[in-house]
Amino acid sequence: MPDKHDDTVPAGESHPDKPLDPLGILDWVIGGKYKIRSYIGGGGFGEVYEGYNVNLHGQKLVIKFFKRVQSRDKFAKEAKILCLLDHPNISRIIDFLPEEGAVVVAYIDGRDGGVILKESGPLREELFMKVARSMTGAIAYAHEKKIAHRDIKPSNILVDKNENVYLIDFGIAKEMGTDATKTAYQALTPMFAAPERQTGEKDYNPFLSDIYETGITLFNFATNDMPYRNPVNPNIDEWGGKSSRKLSPQLRRILKKATHPNPRKRYQTASEMVEEFKNLEYAFHRPRKFPLGIAAAVLIILAGSAIYLNRNSINDILKSLFPEKTAEEKARLESEKPAPVTTSADTTKESKPPAQIPRETPKQPEPEKKPEIKTTPEVTKTDEKPTTKTPVETATKETPAPKPEEPQIQKETPPAVTRFLVRVIPSVNTTVKLDNKTITSGQPVDISPGPHEVTIYSPDFPIYSKTVQVAGESDNLQVDLEKEFPVSSEVNIQVALIPPSDKHILELTLNGQKKTIMSFPVLDFRKLPGQWEIATNIIPLGDQRSFRPVIDSCVTFPYGGGPRHVVKGSRGILEINPNGQEQVPLVVFWTQK
Repeated sequence: MPDKHDDTVPAGESHPDKPLDPLGILDWVIGGKYKIRSYIGGGGFGEVYEGYNVNLHGQKLVIKFFKRVQSRDKFAKEAKILCLLDHPNISRIIDFLPEEGAVVVAYIDGRDGGVILKESGPLREELFMKVARSMTGAIAYAHEKKIAHRDIKPSNILVDKNENVYLIDFGIAKEMGTDATKTAYQALTPMFAAPERQTGEKDYNPFLSDIYETGITLFNFATNDMPYRNPVNPNIDEWGGKSSRKLSPQLRRILKKATHPNPRKRYQTASEMVEEFKNLEYAFHRPRKFPLGIAAAVLIILAGSAIYLNRNSINDILKSLFPEKTAEEKARLESEKPAPVTTSADTTKESKPPAQIPRETPKQPEPEKKPEIKTTPEVTKTDEKPTTKTPVETATKETPAPKPEEPQIQKETPPAVTRFLVRVIPSVNTTVKLDNKTITSGQPVDISPGPHEVTIYSPDFPIYSKTVQVAGESDNLQVDLEKEFPVSSEVNIQVALIPPSDKHILELTLNGQKKTIMSFPVLDFRKLPGQWEIATNIIPLGDQRSFRPVIDSCVTFPYGGGPRHVVKGSRGILEINPNGQEQVPLVVFWTQK
């Protein structure tokens, strides 16, 4: 069975933009010996067909045609490297076709991990252990060959009918070495990719990213859930959640270390994970039955004894089990106890309290002290009048003198005022803010001269922001949004909801203009590149109304690499940067509480 990406269209299903033969090559013979039999599916990486060798009609093969192929020499060199991968848990590349930009791989009759999770839920313990050991072994072998996979996820793990496990889709792998060949296409699946790749770091270590993706995939296999609520900005303190309770303590430790957001705190080699899973005794939590059985047996015995035995007989049984100590034993225990140490100081301390009680308790001297306190300030007041108060009075008389002069100076120089006017074209449904205060387009306002920030929000154009230097008695600013943002530079935004759901509605608002999305993914939603004020709201339908969905983040993933722009939460400023492409995926991550 071929590999399937998240956006793969299975064979036999209709799609408005995906015909059953998108390349128009059915029944063709390519490479001189491979005949195309049927279309299997496709996605962001390319198209996949089933075929066979004309000299071996019974041999099923999978032929992958890549959309983004660099120079033929570079593609041929990389394909040769990948053909050298010889491991029982790696689907080998049988041949490569540089002229067609395709590779030929073996056909595996089975199901991928994404389909298994969807149809059967989390893996049972025996299958999970087999998948974990096979995956880590295959990845460690590839890393020894200096090849990183870079797109490890459940749908790239195949399990055949005999439960043999295969790691597939090394067609977009990256070879690292002195004569390294680097694929231009940056494979990335947002739910499984390492955070350093999500943020667009160029100098990330692909081998450590593979370890992270392996840990996320294995967590998904064990729980059918994800360890982090927000995969773009994972927080180690929120790791696992409730779904990780079923994992054994040892497996929790392994997966938590493998999926640490900091690459330096992960396993530094895949071989370390191989050894960890070799020593793993059991994957899922097993309750301790032995102590509970003992407790239950004790309760049954006590309950039975309470019914059939009276109190005296129970006391007799207890005395027979625990006989009383003899007088000699009691005397011996008393003699072994340490004698209390007494000192003369202790005796004096004991004798002092009764003698001191009458001395400490009298409360009568308190009223005698009060009149003394009252008399002292009266004396000091009379004594300080001629000495201390005269300098104080002179100081207070001198300080208020300059105060009335200060406001007189301020009143003489009133601040300058400028009549400032902002005119926006077009002004329909447009909001203008001057220093974060809303004003009306075409109506002047009074402001002080100097720098001021003008921000314009329009439903059809990105946010316009400019710092203007206002001077003179009057000034103005005219902004033509159509000239500032040419309509010809529109890009197609593809909106996706993760995790996918057909029981929720997404309300997407950009600069105040709301779009209601009822089915995903959205393939035709055009906007101009730039900054947009985004607000999102997810609404459950039907039997999902009892749950409260929450938006975690909104993230753009430009094709061909480049920085990812993240808005944490349901609202903020979103940067739409096509990075030279005509399409920009916008992924809305959500969770359900």
